[in-house]
Amino acid sequence: MADAVQLLRQLRLALQRGDYPEAVDCLRQAAELARAAGDQAAEGRHLGNLALLHHRLRQPAQALACLEQALALVRAAGDRVAEDGLLGNMGNILRELGRHTEAIAYLNQALLLAQEMGDLRGRGIWLANLGLVYDDLGQHDQAADYHAQAVNVARQLFDQRGLAQRLGKLGDSRFAQADFGGAAAAYAEAAAISQAIGDRQGAVERLAGLGHARLQLGVGAGSAENASAHFRAAGDAYTQALALAAALDDLSAQAELLIGLGSALGSLGDYAAAAERFGAAASLFEQLGRPERLEAARQGHDLALALARGR
Repeated sequence: MADAVQLLRQLRLALQRGDYPEAVDCLRQAAELARAAGDQAAEGRHLGNLALLHHRLRQPAQALACLEQALALVRAAGDRVAEDGLLGNMGNILRELGRHTEAIAYLNQALLLAQEMGDLRGRGIWLANLGLVYDDLGQHDQAADYHAQAVNVARQLFDQRGLAQRLGKLGDSRFAQADFGGAAAAYAEAAAISQAIGDRQGAVERLAGLGHARLQLGVGAGSAENASAHFRAAGDAYTQALALAAALDDLSAQAELLIGLGSALGSLGDYAAAAERFGAAASLFEQLGRPERLEAARQGHDLALALARGR
């Protein structure tokens, strides 16, 4: 058996090549060496990394088994930092498996441990992940509370990328609550940050969310003037997102954004322009082989065209 230094070098090379079976073997050997040396903390860390590889290989049972072994070892060794990470990873995997009650239990343990250690970054990560669990459960009020706390942590850490991501998740929860004003505010800030840091894909997603929220605000507006203002703002958001999606050559995003823009233009009474956008979306969905979305785009096109001809 190779020594620990050689194994870790082999592991790095295997990961660079994407040779996950070899990487798994390296970590198993490293864990065995640590066990032979009586180093429980190192054995636990190796098993924790092995669990992540099993998870990547879509082997959840093996991943959870490794995490349980690793947790017992790092707890015995008193390695609280490693324990915190393992608890959170356990929660995340359980969430992906749909085992939400268990996921919440593990993530809460990780959150409590991060708080006890004064680990602000870890606290923000586990708060954000708890928000995702509650979103999965459809408990969007509680999810939004966790996302808002995670946003505050990102602000304290001056973590702009993390802040944009968490604001986007907060926007999703607010939208699901039908709090379209709150959703629009979160998406707008997230989009501005994404653009400032050069995250064009993130900006596309958050501008699209802003467009959707503004459309809903327009639908529910109390006056024609306010409705028009929201519809124009929705159109502006979709237009900005379209330009970014085109630069990324993201045809799927462009098609969806064209439907949104068509809806905004139709709501403003510009039916000819709306029909043009729906038609362009239909062409893209046909090219992408998306029949379910193709039908929606065609229906929008036909309705907008009929309205344009009827004026």
